[in-house]
Amino acid sequence: MKKIFALLLPLILLCACVEEQRKTPVNAAQISFDHEEFDFGPVAEGIELEHKFKIFNRGTEPLQIFKAYSTCGCTVPKLPKTLLQPGESTTLTVQLDTSMKQDAVTKTVDVSSDDPERPLVILSLSMLVENRHKALAERSKAKFLTDEKCTNCHVAQGVGLFGEELYKADCAMCHGQDAQGGVGPCLLRDFSDPTIKKHIWQVTSFGSPRKVTMPGFSEDAGGPLAREQVNSIIEYLEHLSKKQ
Repeated sequence: MKKIFALLLPLILLCACVEEQRKTPVNAAQISFDHEEFDFGPVAEGIELEHKFKIFNRGTEPLQIFKAYSTCGCTVPKLPKTLLQPGESTTLTVQLDTSMKQDAVTKTVDVSSDDPERPLVILSLSMLVENRHKALAERSKAKFLTDEKCTNCHVAQGVGLFGEELYKADCAMCHGQDAQGGVGPCLLRDFSDPTIKKHIWQVTSFGSPRKVTMPGFSEDAGGPLAREQVNSIIEYLEHLSKKQ
């Protein structure tokens, strides 16, 4: 067995080297960044931030950047150049709106390219939004329900939906997929108590008088939801509370 292993070892090493060469092309584009994470530190709510990432092509072939994008409408990347020759660079500018944000927040930007080793790079921007409730401006609350960047995430997903689907589209991002809480409070309550049920309906419809980060979603309060949709959310929460 030792003799057989000794004979096979050079072949095994040769195969490993060939495989490694396949993984790392000699002539290829290579994306690189001056940094991939940035922390703004403490920031105020309701302002717009901007940060720049430098992108380089460290390879020997042209680098094609396919897209720089974020899943959140409040985070907007701008890339002036998408084809980089070897040794060239460009600047990715990211604009971020802190309206309706609170506490520790991290947003990401995905950058895809034809780099065979790193086809997708995720850049992150973190911040600590100050004055969680008391400093939130009324303009931010209105912006949350009317501004295109905000409505893409917080309103548009729930258009025409009811019950569980509507909750998951408009509410789960703050209150959790199972309504057990997140940046917003837990919504699992004793809905057999009419006072509690009315309170949840009132806050959902017209917003919270104590926590202004919770706007009113009812059309009677300037929000996007019809009364029937608000009622369907309450019914779903009541069903979920009994189930839990």
